[in-house]
Amino acid sequence: MRALIIFILCVFIGWGGYWIVGSMTLESQLKAAFEEAGDQGIDLQYSEFGVQGFPNRFDTVMRDVDLKIPAEGVEWQAPLFVTAALSYKPWHLIATWPQEQSLRIGNFSADILTEEMQASVVFEPDVSLPLDRSQLVAKNLRLTPAGTSDLLLAASEVFIATRQADGANNAHDLLISLKQILLPQEITDQINPDQILPVRLNEIRIDSNLELAGPVNREGIPPLRALDLREVKLAWGDVNITLNGRLTLDPAGQAQGQLALKIENWRDAFQVFVTTGLVQPGWEGALTALTLSDGNPDTLEAPLNVQSGQIFLGPFPLGPAPLIFSRS
Repeated sequence: MRALIIFILCVFIGWGGYWIVGSMTLESQLKAAFEEAGDQGIDLQYSEFGVQGFPNRFDTVMRDVDLKIPAEGVEWQAPLFVTAALSYKPWHLIATWPQEQSLRIGNFSADILTEEMQASVVFEPDVSLPLDRSQLVAKNLRLTPAGTSDLLLAASEVFIATRQADGANNAHDLLISLKQILLPQEITDQINPDQILPVRLNEIRIDSNLELAGPVNREGIPPLRALDLREVKLAWGDVNITLNGRLTLDPAGQAQGQLALKIENWRDAFQVFVTTGLVQPGWEGALTALTLSDGNPDTLEAPLNVQSGQIFLGPFPLGPAPLIFSRS
């Protein structure tokens, strides 16, 4: 019995020593990283910083955070920011944000209100810290202009997740989902004046695969080289819009490819398309002809061609394609 007690005490003392050394090392390395970031034009201020969580976790706690990147016109403020990692698995991090925070990007300033906002990141245990998977969940998200109660965006849930694609070192699956989305009233009044569609959008969901020029690790995120859209879905009342296909980089560095578009109950959404400038009022007859292929007049199926920086619905130009690729 005496030997067992001595053994337990040795294990406890050894583990406690490991935690103390690990926490002191982590704190000093983070503070050194903050100073290095300051030399690169990133200003991070806080009223309190330390490592807690003895004996099984390394929790970093930062209070009254004020992060500024003047060159980018970015500022983020929060009363509290916490990260946690198990002491025996430090490559798995969990971050927790407070219910209230603020963000400024250029001339845009907003308060971010959530019931809960948490993220986790899992790296491979390697010196370069390759990203294995990550996810972020925000419950009852609400964005308002800074210092006001006006609405910019609300969603009952925001979910973003990534993971390394099977058998591809430089590819990651990306899933983005927003549920029960509420836009500012002035926007919904403009695009949905007759309230043919509900006030809230049911869901926006993007299930995709990103092919990158290199691995995602501590050096950053390399340029995107190809984008596979398994399914892009917008559900708004009885209207369901889905999109899938593949986009690649053309010689000019712009997106090219063909996407399959399907809209259920497309007539209910046609006026929204007109008011947002996606289509012209005179297109309704031509779009009606596209519904004859499957015999269902309420379902529109058509290819979207992306070429030379433009998007075309058949022969009809819809506008410029988003800038999703970089040649660097």
